[in-house]
Amino acid sequence: MIKRIELILTVSIIMFLTVFGLSTKLIFAAELKKINGETPSGIPLNEMEEKIDQYVSKYLDKTTPGAAIAVVKDGQIILSKGYGYADVEKQISVDPSKTVFEWGSISKLFTWTSAMQLVEQGKLDLDEDIKTYLPSDFAKKLNFQQTVTMRDLMNHAAGFGDYAFNTIAFSKDGLFPLEEALLLDKSKQYYKVGTASSYSNYGASLAGYVVECISKQPFHDYEREHLFNVLEMNNTTGNTTFDDNKKLLETKAKGYLPNPEGGFILGNWSYVSHYPAGSINGTVEDLAKYAIAITPEKGQKSPMFDNSDTLETMFSPSYSLDGEMVGTAHGFFEYVGEYRTIGHGGNTATFSSQFTIVPEERFGIVILTNASAEMDILFGVQELLIGKKHTESKVPYLKLPSSNEVDGKYVPFQRQEGNFLEFANYQNLYTVSATNKNEITMSLGQYKGTYVQTKPYYYELVKENFPVFRNAYPILQFKMEEGKVKQIIVGHGMDLSELPPDRTIPVLIASVLVLLSTTLYFLIAPLFLLILKFKNRKKQLELEDKRFNFYYSMLILCGTITFLNNLICITRIMMNKFRTFAEVKPHLLLNYPLLVCTVIAAFFSIKYMRKIVSSKKRKVFYFLTITLLTLLFALLIGWNFFIVV
Repeated sequence: MIKRIELILTVSIIMFLTVFGLSTKLIFAAELKKINGETPSGIPLNEMEEKIDQYVSKYLDKTTPGAAIAVVKDGQIILSKGYGYADVEKQISVDPSKTVFEWGSISKLFTWTSAMQLVEQGKLDLDEDIKTYLPSDFAKKLNFQQTVTMRDLMNHAAGFGDYAFNTIAFSKDGLFPLEEALLLDKSKQYYKVGTASSYSNYGASLAGYVVECISKQPFHDYEREHLFNVLEMNNTTGNTTFDDNKKLLETKAKGYLPNPEGGFILGNWSYVSHYPAGSINGTVEDLAKYAIAITPEKGQKSPMFDNSDTLETMFSPSYSLDGEMVGTAHGFFEYVGEYRTIGHGGNTATFSSQFTIVPEERFGIVILTNASAEMDILFGVQELLIGKKHTESKVPYLKLPSSNEVDGKYVPFQRQEGNFLEFANYQNLYTVSATNKNEITMSLGQYKGTYVQTKPYYYELVKENFPVFRNAYPILQFKMEEGKVKQIIVGHGMDLSELPPDRTIPVLIASVLVLLSTTLYFLIAPLFLLILKFKNRKKQLELEDKRFNFYYSMLILCGTITFLNNLICITRIMMNKFRTFAEVKPHLLLNYPLLVCTVIAAFFSIKYMRKIVSSKKRKVFYFLTITLLTLLFALLIGWNFFIVV
């Protein structure tokens, strides 16, 4: 009887909790329908969910298998919704309160917030040399040629180029301690600090290490104690191995890659040695809590800071060129809209995300997806809710310089300067073309944006066929020197430069011609050698002829192996862009003995060439081989295929 009563009570309690839970959700949904107000783009809040649903439905299962979206307004989460699948194979749906996504570079916002906490406490000066805060032996090993401040790191203006290696590992075994990773993967400091904005994962990682040194605790422990715990972000971790919250692995979404034939391919989770730059995993609702924390009522302080001035400072423009503030607010990126909008995007190997707030409206959007390089939902929903600034195609300004002055080819400051992947950067140049006196197009391959000049050398985007232009290149400011474009100022890490003197269009064309000619020659030449050897197999040759043939064959073989060695190196990178430098280093090292063998073979072949009687045809082919080998190695040296550090 007692057991029966206990059973009845248990069932009653379960039913009560179930009904209560459902009622709570229904009441919440009903309240959403009654919310007054509108999004910054003008959509009534009581219609917002329907509009988002309609938009997402166009891309779900096409650009991503799953997504989680949260919208905050006036200190509350007014929408939290999951779409599609967190795990396609097991048909597990996305749950906005439980499904864990990789946030990618949105993690950087927590690095900048941590730095601002230390600024508020008087422990960090944004304009002090960061070496002041670093261990002296580590600072010496960095060997920077210029002074770098925390403000420079926040603005992505510390002079660093890009470094493509060791950014992401696919297992814990590929991880390095933060200090070791910073020394191992050091980006080249190739332009003057503060003169351009070049997006740098390395710089953000270094900023996290500064926080670590000042606070005397691992950075992921610092952000958990001072950020996540303060905001009750209990379903979030900055520890790339989840060692502080293993339970989150149970609800982490699978990551996917688009399949060219349709659908998705299961990918790998990302492990990040440079974890202050992109290692946070968490739910969309936890990230929404951060959005709420940084959009308090006017005059009120954020729970992460002791006074309201700190947040105000963090959101103020921090990157200035020629006296004009552009694009960056202490690590937050500015987006063009009807209201001042700031935020950050994020990508890992198989996840994409977007975080955007409008401080003036106390409005924010968080979008997390489990697919690589998703853009349609990320940028489309952002534009749907925030809107975009409308620039008139015709501007009533009489004295504007001709758009022909800015015609040309440009390359990002964020390029692989000083390593062999630099060659690839220069095969994808940005092209600016004047379409009329005050209008230009900027294109990258098939993608194109149209801009109108609204003041001298200042162009605003009016239309585009690719959403990246709206977020990354809404405004182009051409910096002129002696009548020529020196730089295109964009801010938020996206500045473009003129082509350097040793990388002009004639040099690039010559490089491509050398590549094509040597490729053709050293793929075909070995076949001719085999044919000639077969034809002359019964022919008696003098000793000098045999020796010449041997060294000539060695020359051909050196050229073919050199070409194939570097082709394999590039192909491996193309097949997996997240390879470590250690994986491709053997290919670069092999270039040295191949060069030595080539020089030896050239020396002895010339020696014996003088001793034999050769036909004109034979001499032509020999000197063609020498010439093409010289050009091949000059190409490899000029494009850093001999740099192994």
